[in-house]
Amino acid sequence: MSDQQNQSSFPLEGLVRGLDELTTVLGPAAAPVVDKVREGLIRAMAQRDQGDRQAALVSIATAMADLTTLGDELGTAEGQAMRMLTAAFTAGLARNDREAVEAGLERIQERAGTPKKE
Repeated sequence: MSDQQNQSSFPLEGLVRGLDELTTVLGPAAAPVVDKVREGLIRAMAQRDQGDRQAALVSIATAMADLTTLGDELGTAEGQAMRMLTAAFTAGLARNDREAVEAGLERIQERAGTPKKE
C-alpha cells in the first residue's frame, strides 16, 4: 500500500462526522469552536489528498489544539485529558501509525460522548 493510500484511510472523516455531537453535548456555545475544528480537519483532508502530508499534519494539530479548548471549558482536568488524547492522536498521524490513530480517535470520541460506531 502506498504512503498516500495509507494516509487517506485514516479516520479524519469519522472525526469530522462526529463533531456535531459535541455541539449537542456541550451546547450551542461550543458551535463556533466546533465549526473551526471542522474547517481545519476538512482543510487537512484536502491537503492529505493533494499529497501534502506535512501541511495536513499542521492543520490537524491546529484543529486538535482548538478542540482542547472545549475540554478546558469543562474544567482543568477535562482540558488536560483532551490535550493528552489529541497529542497522542496527532503523534500517531505523524508516525503514520493507523492503529494508534484509530485508538486515539476512539478515545476522543468516547470522551466527547460519541463512541465509534462499527
